[in-house]
Amino acid sequence: RACVGLVLPLLCRAGVVDPRSLRPPLEYTDAFADHAAAPVTLTPIGVIRSPYKERFGTPRQPTVTTQVSGGGAQRGCIELWPDAGLDHTLRGLAGFDYCWAITLMHLNAGWKPLVRPPRGPRRAKQGVFATRAPHRPNPIALSALKVVEVDEAALRVTVEGLDLLDGTPVLDLKPYVPYADSFPRAKAGWVDEVRAEEDRLGYWPPPPHLLQ
Repeated sequence: RACVGLVLPLLCRAGVVDPRSLRPPLEYTDAFADHAAAPVTLTPIGVIRSPYKERFGTPRQPTVTTQVSGGGAQRGCIELWPDAGLDHTLRGLAGFDYCWAITLMHLNAGWKPLVRPPRGPRRAKQGVFATRAPHRPNPIALSALKVVEVDEAALRVTVEGLDLLDGTPVLDLKPYVPYADSFPRAKAGWVDEVRAEEDRLGYWPPPPHLLQ
């Protein structure tokens, strides 16, 4: 063992052995075990600029393009705050077709453990964590948006397929990576059992002003 203790530092300096492989096991988590339930403070990094000014007519999901305000997928943009130290944060994003926008549904108040989704039997309720309901204990939204254009200098991302209201605070952006984010064969629980006549994702009949 003494020989090993003398030889390993030499191998590390020679680049034969990665010194990180010699590090003893560490336990970071034990010291923070009591912090899991502590309140969390997040500061928005920007804002959504969207054509949608009210909930009615706003797509319930980014992929819903029928019976919505404007008659199809709409474009908008994500504007990052200019004085928040976010310069260069958009570099490389233009190479991705989609990005994840993590936002705060700031106009929603209250939530219920059981909700009636717009898909499925009208009287059937599901647990809120088994739905995409906007009213949640922590009203955080996750939207996969098509990247149309990235203006790094202006800290602006033009996107298509918005399902968010104008003025929605943005908490984070992440690139959509198919090998990690796509599971085409994944089961979708009760959603897989929904019949076509039970699908009420669209708004109908919409008020006249939404058809203009």
